[in-house]
Amino acid sequence: MLPQQHDILFSFLSVMFAVFGIYVFANVIQHCREKGGINTPLWGGIFGVLAISCFMMTVHMFSLVQRDQLIFFFSTYLWLILFLLLVWGVFFKSNKIERQSSPIIRAFFFYTTISVLLAGYTNWLPQQRSDPPPKEAAVVGDMTMEEFAEMGRVIIFGAKQVAGQKSIGKGQCPLCHTFDPGDHMGRCPNLFGVEKRSHDRIKEDRYATSPIAIGETEPAAGIVKGKWDEIPEEYRRQNGPDEMIGEDYIRESVMCPTCYVVEKFGKANDTKSPMPIIVKPPISLSRVEVNAVIAYLQSKDTPGEFAQVTVPLPQDDAGNTGGAVVEEDSGGDEERPVFVTGNEDIQTMINTLGCPLCHTIPGIEGAVGELGPRLHEKINAPKRIKDPNYKGKATNTKEYVRESILCPGCYVVFNEEAGESFPDGLMPTTFSEQLSVQAIDKLVDFISQTEPPAGS
Repeated sequence: MLPQQHDILFSFLSVMFAVFGIYVFANVIQHCREKGGINTPLWGGIFGVLAISCFMMTVHMFSLVQRDQLIFFFSTYLWLILFLLLVWGVFFKSNKIERQSSPIIRAFFFYTTISVLLAGYTNWLPQQRSDPPPKEAAVVGDMTMEEFAEMGRVIIFGAKQVAGQKSIGKGQCPLCHTFDPGDHMGRCPNLFGVEKRSHDRIKEDRYATSPIAIGETEPAAGIVKGKWDEIPEEYRRQNGPDEMIGEDYIRESVMCPTCYVVEKFGKANDTKSPMPIIVKPPISLSRVEVNAVIAYLQSKDTPGEFAQVTVPLPQDDAGNTGGAVVEEDSGGDEERPVFVTGNEDIQTMINTLGCPLCHTIPGIEGAVGELGPRLHEKINAPKRIKDPNYKGKATNTKEYVRESILCPGCYVVFNEEAGESFPDGLMPTTFSEQLSVQAIDKLVDFISQTEPPAGS
């Protein structure tokens, strides 16, 4: 299913239901006028409320995207119509005018039932978007700083937010960070005001020593802390003062999150950051992309002003090899969701879906995320199914893994190390639209066999 669209059939049915509700109301009023002794205010009020409810639900249906339309239709709207039909029958029976009931009742009920069953079956079948793969192109031509900062925004948030879904781009930043004043998710620092803080951080005594000292190499990232001129050459700035500046702090933060961990946002007494290294798989931002993100972060708090931006434009960057890859601006392409067919190898599938950002997955290189539970499902799944708090429907490991992918909120794992549940809502709920049947089966088969490394 394509989440940014309406379902045509169910949208049509909702309109027909609204019209039917008005028809029933008019029909009841007509019978009340033709036959004496019927409590017109009572029955008119009941069917008036039902008609208005049908109309309001139809309006609400058109504010939803396809997936939410189907959920609302079957969970709420369909039951209202069945209740309307039941009350209409009670009206005829209680007033002994059942022989005057219109054949439209039986016809409407029959055709509605057939339509709903057919629509439900066709929408239950997995659907695959048939668009060609997104085009990619190198950054060419001159860019303005406004365009460069916008490129950074797209890397963070994506080209366009889809209604009902988180706005997340290639960088995956909004999974953990917030960007507006006063908005604190609790997993990672709010990035509002980060440009100003970047200049202050490098002057703090804590930055010089925690969790590693300036001049020491952080093992996971391979970055020498506080040494801008020792950053890997493909990301190193070419010009500027011979000392750390705010730009260097931001670059170091994304390339080496554990070089400095903001208090209360780290693990192991703030000595380890939960943030992935975004220049490594699965995110793998290029030099130009990292600079674009920095440009956005430096200018986001002063819309329209770029005086604080210190990174060079791609055409002015002596260290830019021209190999940065971004999506070509082709209108529809930038709205296309990621889709995994199942023909990819398991490493590529998992990296494409971004699983290593949050999970530690045995057998997958670089999958050491700690925001979500470790995927040792060969051992964990049977235990969780037996957990009294488990309210899902799975009866075996593969069913549990499939349910966890397609409905991550059905069971939220308890984090024993932190003494609380892992964050609910962190894992995307859109994998049903991003995976073919073959891909889901392949992913379930692999994850169902994952277990802790020997000796751990």
